[in-house]
Amino acid sequence: MKQDNPDSTPQAPNTASSGSTLLRVALVSGLLWYSLLVWMIATPVSVNVNVRQIAESDAVVRATVDVDGKIHVDHVWRGNVANGPLDVAFPEGVAKPGEFFIPLRRNATGWEITPARIGTGVRLVYPASEAVVSRMRELLDE
Repeated sequence: MKQDNPDSTPQAPNTASSGSTLLRVALVSGLLWYSLLVWMIATPVSVNVNVRQIAESDAVVRATVDVDGKIHVDHVWRGNVANGPLDVAFPEGVAKPGEFFIPLRRNATGWEITPARIGTGVRLVYPASEAVVSRMRELLDE
């Protein structure tokens, strides 16, 4: 029969093994996080184009926009818009200069950027990146 020794002190749990377990968990978590970041960088970013805005547009053009916001139509993807200068107010807050896809609709005086049916009818334009060109080809069957 075993007797408890009243003078003995209880043993602390093995902190060395629990510390190494925490280290392993931290290393695995760090590797997973790093792998996720590399995967996100390596995969292409999806293109967000407001499909409804494009569908409701009378025309879609690819245009060059200068620093002052003046628009010059380079290519008409759909609709009856003349190549050359286009008198349309370019949205504030969009970085200029650059090439953009601009959805248009007719109004009483000519053309305007088609408002998207989100929020307060923001007027979206799309930078002419390869991904957007590919998406526009899908939407406009060109």
